[in-house]
Amino acid sequence: MNKKQISFLSKGVIKLGFWFASLVLIYVIGKKAFLYTYNITRQPAAENRIAKEVEVQIPKGSTTKEIADLLQEKGLITNSLWFRIESRMNNYDSHFRYGTFTLNTTMDQEEIMKILQTGGEQEKGIKLTIPEGFTTQDIAKRVESLGLAKASDFLESITDAEEYGYDFIYQIPKRNHRLEGYLFPATYEIREGATPKEIVSKMLKKFEQVYTSEYQQRAEELGYTMDQIITIASIIEKEARLDEERAKMAGVIYNRLNQNMKLQMCSTVMFVLGKPKARLLYKDLEIESPYNTYLYEDLPPGPIANPGEASIRAALYPEEHDYLYFVVENEETGQHHFSKTGEEHERAKQKYNQKF
Repeated sequence: MNKKQISFLSKGVIKLGFWFASLVLIYVIGKKAFLYTYNITRQPAAENRIAKEVEVQIPKGSTTKEIADLLQEKGLITNSLWFRIESRMNNYDSHFRYGTFTLNTTMDQEEIMKILQTGGEQEKGIKLTIPEGFTTQDIAKRVESLGLAKASDFLESITDAEEYGYDFIYQIPKRNHRLEGYLFPATYEIREGATPKEIVSKMLKKFEQVYTSEYQQRAEELGYTMDQIITIASIIEKEARLDEERAKMAGVIYNRLNQNMKLQMCSTVMFVLGKPKARLLYKDLEIESPYNTYLYEDLPPGPIANPGEASIRAALYPEEHDYLYFVVENEETGQHHFSKTGEEHERAKQKYNQKF
């Protein structure tokens, strides 16, 4: 082998070594980049450092891509592509179930994947129906009657409102009965074994969906806070039986507030008593409580029940009129007589009392 051949061979070996070293370097860097990206993207999204429950509805027949896109849209994962890659690597692909799942923003991808393989609509659930106007005490009793949880445990679960993480909660003044008014009345599908906190979270999530930015803006236009609007709505909910009277009742409440009159709503006294009564006695109207609107001017400290959307809308969009009073005139239908003066109201009351 002559010098020229040796030189050519040496250059070839050097070039081959260079390319081999380059490939090794690219592999090492690529692997580290992959693992770094993989570990970052499988963690909860950066904006989700605060624990918050998120309800996810996965339709029957959803593909892994559709599920991943939905989870990214909900802010539960950072990257839908990496979710799909990990699901395939762990043999989770095509094993996810459909239905309603309650997930948490602090969960990583693997935790979410494991939950999505259990539960959902395919599990037996219990229907929990909360009528409009139920108080938290009423809800607790209903939860216990269905065997979902003890009433005392349910009430204990609503003592620390802020742990649920919903933004609107920070608009509610700190007080006893802080979540009164915000456990939205609806029919819920509750899985067997659900904790009281899971049940409460569903109700708070529903309220968040109903009380839209439009409602928030409207409250500001009226010069009232969200909590004051829900307080007014709760009074309407307990006083009204006919939908067509809700906005008219709201008008009465605002008219009395604007004239610095005591609201004198029987429903607020019944809230203090803790039970409904067919007729209030004069001694009932003298019960000492800031919730007693026969004793104190302005709104009570907070809602007296959990109102439905019809009452919330009535509180936000009251009927404009000059009425200052109302009293039941038809016990069977729940229809009220509305009056502009105290004299007219007294005549309507006497007419109603003659029936007893």
